[in-house]
Amino acid sequence: MAKTHLKTRNQDVKRFFDELCKRHPEWRLDALEDKTAARFYISPRTVRAILKGEGIYA
Repeated sequence: MAKTHLKTRNQDVKRFFDELCKRHPEWRLDALEDKTAARFYISPRTVRAILKGEGIYA
């Protein structure tokens, strides 16, 4: 159950980040990560790991 929840959250993070990139192409990468992190109550580093598929987020 927990793995399913995290997988769904990670997919939502990627989708939100992609939509944000399309809406605000002039924003820097760290601003996009900060906005995504605030939306999902996670750290910007966690957002970066999810997007890159690092560690347990692969």
